[in-house]
Amino acid sequence: MGRTVPTWRGRVEQEIERLVPYRRALSLDDCCNFDMMLNDVRSRRAAGGMLPAQEEWKPMLLSMLVGAHQRIRVLEGRLESFERRLIDAGVLDEP
Repeated sequence: MGRTVPTWRGRVEQEIERLVPYRRALSLDDCCNFDMMLNDVRSRRAAGGMLPAQEEWKPMLLSMLVGAHQRIRVLEGRLESFERRLIDAGVLDEP
């Protein structure tokens, strides 16, 4: 007996394929950012597959948001480390 419901991975890849014309119209910088967002979706496919959603976009958008939040947290950590070094060097006052 075969599969009657396409796999989550297959559904996501089909949706990503539908976005190719949009991607082609983006500037080089936007295209790189868009690819990062799609990689966030691909790297979180297991989590997206846990939502019994009929539509692919809700879990895809959540994966993109989690990826963006992860990058923000990394940048915040780097900024805090940089600020701490400036404070320790006497270049910057305590906030």
